[in-house]
Amino acid sequence: MNRSLSTPWTAVLLAFAWSAGPAPASAQTVETYAYQPDAIYQVRAGLGITTQIELSQHEDILDYSSGFSGGWEISRRDNVFYVKPRNVDVDTNLLVRTAAHAYIFELKVVATDWRSLDQARAAGVQYKIRFGYPADTRFAADAASAPETPAELSTAVDPGRHYHFRYDYTQHRRTPHWLVPSTVYDDRRFTYIRMGDRGRFPSGNFPAVFARDNEDGDEFVVNSTVEDDVIVVHGTYPFLVVRHGAHVVGLRRSAEP
Repeated sequence: MNRSLSTPWTAVLLAFAWSAGPAPASAQTVETYAYQPDAIYQVRAGLGITTQIELSQHEDILDYSSGFSGGWEISRRDNVFYVKPRNVDVDTNLLVRTAAHAYIFELKVVATDWRSLDQARAAGVQYKIRFGYPADTRFAADAASAPETPAELSTAVDPGRHYHFRYDYTQHRRTPHWLVPSTVYDDRRFTYIRMGDRGRFPSGNFPAVFARDNEDGDEFVVNSTVEDDVIVVHGTYPFLVVRHGAHVVGLRRSAEP
């Protein structure tokens, strides 16, 4: 991976500002929604608080996207999503597509200036959302939508395959060293971001990854999984943004030789 710094890309990467709103006072911190096709599910969040969204363990998640990805931290581990607003006035939607179902969420910031968790809960903040499903719900996908096999998601470099290793990165001078990937490469189907031991991260969680179609374009969520110390992004993109809290690193895929 080439460790070069692109000034325009750096300026675009760092020039983001984020912004919350009111909500109902009678909400449960742990709430179960009954799944219904095309229903809209409310997610009431608070600044500085993570909300967990747990889908059925039988769901095969294909992709997801939010309308204002820059205003939220959104990460996924298997069938569980974690969402946290970055600032106020960032209400948006989140769409999740699985092999069998589609989910529509409205992400709303309902607590911004709370001084205790009791106040945040009183404002309606949800800590966890889970789903109940009708008894006849089917989760099995057809063969075309089957999960990738472990071999396809192997992070080991196979001498018999062709890889693209030409990635540049840019970072703010205050970016902690633990957020800078040790290696980035792709096989033109998956992008592999090797981060090292997750114990290096303050929260123990890997960062979230977003993509851009061009240098100054809007960020959007990408489907990713974690294999040991590697974040596997499903697909290749000209620009990727790695975020962990307030810290950010930009990755740029160089042209094919």
